[in-house]
Amino acid sequence: MNLIKIKYFIRSFFEYFSTKECPNCGSASPAVIDRKYLVTRLMRCSRCKLQFRHPTDTPSFNTKFYQVDYEQNDGITTKLPNESELKAMIETDFKNSSKSIDVFFEIFRSISKNEKPKIIDYGCSWGYMSYQFVKRGIETQSFEISKSRAAFGREHMGLDIKTAEKDLKPGSSIFFSSHVIEHVPSITSMIELSKKLLTPTGYFIAECPNGSNDFRLKNPLGFHRVWGMVHPNYLNDEFYKVIFANNPYFITTTPYVISELSNWDQNSQFVGRLDGNEILIVVRPNIALHP
Repeated sequence: MNLIKIKYFIRSFFEYFSTKECPNCGSASPAVIDRKYLVTRLMRCSRCKLQFRHPTDTPSFNTKFYQVDYEQNDGITTKLPNESELKAMIETDFKNSSKSIDVFFEIFRSISKNEKPKIIDYGCSWGYMSYQFVKRGIETQSFEISKSRAAFGREHMGLDIKTAEKDLKPGSSIFFSSHVIEHVPSITSMIELSKKLLTPTGYFIAECPNGSNDFRLKNPLGFHRVWGMVHPNYLNDEFYKVIFANNPYFITTTPYVISELSNWDQNSQFVGRLDGNEILIVVRPNIALHP
């Protein structure tokens, strides 16, 4: 167990009896649905259905954690590449990495009917996806909480990555995040930000690990492994159905069937298969369902 995990265990031990309050809606009556290391629990809110790790993180702790301690072991998300590694990634257009935007480019084209959107890449790390979007001619605003990763993207990727939400400009047609929503201290705040920055007909698109029950039934060990220190939120279809109850949405999991998205009328609620590793939501948060 490394130092970061030891610190996490100690903090969890001393905060085991802290208030069990949903970080999204404030409800104080969650149910325990999974456990790790005796002192960490996965809770499900009875009101909004969010699945969250307890003990929870404060916004101040969250900000500090992602500046200093946050690490992913995929070799790209938090690892800043050296000159030769970056050169190889750019020359291959990130095709040999887990961060290729090909599937998202197809998703954007499906909902935008082949018109190039204006997007916000929210939580862009050091810019590996933003770079690809810009290269494909997509007007992109980039945001990243980590100042060191944002600085790397500005210096080495030629991107104007913002580290303050107030610096993002409104008028985008897509607010996009990949593996970000499971980390934020307030999902509602993230959604409200998107509504302010999107056009009235714009789309909120988020991909993250799938916490749906169908996935748990199919792969109980995989479900158990994903939530924890770096994944305090574990998103599922039930939560999205509650939080976007009055909006048109499209929910599915990997592997994504692009034809289903192309056939979606964008004014209704569609739910596809829910047993894949990743869950995707495409929602129009500024549009209310027709009565």
